[in-house]
Amino acid sequence: MISKFCTSYAITHRGVVRQLNEDAHVEINSHNLWVVADGMGGHEAGEVASQLVVDVIRTKVQELELDVLSISHIVGAIEEANRQLSEYSASYLDNKTAGSTVTALFLKDGNYHILWAGDSRAYLLRDGELQQISRDHSQVNDLIDEGVISVEEAKNHPLSNVITRAVGVMENVKVDVIKDKIRTGDIFLLCSDGLTGELSDDDICMSLEPNSIIDSGMALMHSSLVRGARDNVTCILIKYDETKDNQDINAINNMDEATIPLFTK
Repeated sequence: MISKFCTSYAITHRGVVRQLNEDAHVEINSHNLWVVADGMGGHEAGEVASQLVVDVIRTKVQELELDVLSISHIVGAIEEANRQLSEYSASYLDNKTAGSTVTALFLKDGNYHILWAGDSRAYLLRDGELQQISRDHSQVNDLIDEGVISVEEAKNHPLSNVITRAVGVMENVKVDVIKDKIRTGDIFLLCSDGLTGELSDDDICMSLEPNSIIDSGMALMHSSLVRGARDNVTCILIKYDETKDNQDINAINNMDEATIPLFTK
């Protein structure tokens, strides 16, 4: 999809193992906002949770014009999703967990803003260097901070899938926000942990080498599926370029929805 100065491409797959896709995403290009959510809570609850998160954000954001939209509005939408998920859990799930991670990119006034809760990630590729902007809200990261384990030990740690923050699991949700200046040529990646569970940062950076974000997105998905894709995989790539990358724009205008083959073991 295309907005002023931005081209975005989103792709999702249930993976090789899972029967349901409990990831959800939305591209609100008219408001320079992109969101990925990864649901949790057992059969179908995770699917409901992630979809509710992106639907609430989309509804709340589209009530406003871009010139008045602010970070506080987006955080407020996530807080509203948290409230609605808690009500859904109480009404239909006997208070069992129906939660979701969320990570979002918002561009305005020459700045980028990353918002997140959970372990879905946001990356920035700038001048050929890949940087993870978000920081996982997870028990493993807490152990790293406390000096209990090393970064290398964290990769295969049994608590690697245990997150410490999400939408819908507590009465209040805390959303972290990072803001910085944006540059022409910046490429952002928002993704669920189904991608980062299969690919290292070096693998991701290599997949982002093509000039086309469509080619990059397809490469990321293909690589994760070939490696077994034990979880749902979702990613959104957003390229900021004031000169407009016509290669991406023409490709997106002319392509049908991407179909990725399902690899079986």
